[in-house]
Amino acid sequence: MADIRPFRALRYHLEKAGNIQDLTCPPYDIISEEQRQEYLSRNGCNLIRLELPKEGEDPYEEAARTLAQWRQEGVLCLDLEPGFYLYEEEFLSQVDRGEARKVRGLVCRVRLEDFANGVVLPHEETLSKAKEDRFRLFSATRCNFSSI
Repeated sequence: MADIRPFRALRYHLEKAGNIQDLTCPPYDIISEEQRQEYLSRNGCNLIRLELPKEGEDPYEEAARTLAQWRQEGVLCLDLEPGFYLYEEEFLSQVDRGEARKVRGLVCRVRLEDFANGVVLPHEETLSKAKEDRFRLFSATRCNFSSI
């Protein structure tokens, strides 16, 4: 059985950041540059600035600076108490059409396990470039911005 624990999440302070619909984005690996720019035009505090950084000589360090700035300005705030975070996503079965579907999940900390133990299942086949990208972003920010 997986050993799960609560954690203190960073959340948008909506009075400072804006409307939640203008702050969220799909997973980084399905967003084109055109879509990225569209999200940024809706709200400069859109998560895409952290999730898919492109600015500066070192985009990962730029994401870390943006994260620090947003925390200092109160755009993002750390929860006072650790918690488990329930979520529900609703989407269409065929990208922009089809039947509506819902997925519910739990976001929490989980103890690292060897895949061979069968406790935590691996993500589908991932490419080395994507793993390196996410590792560099995590190393710079010490945050995981999406549940991919």
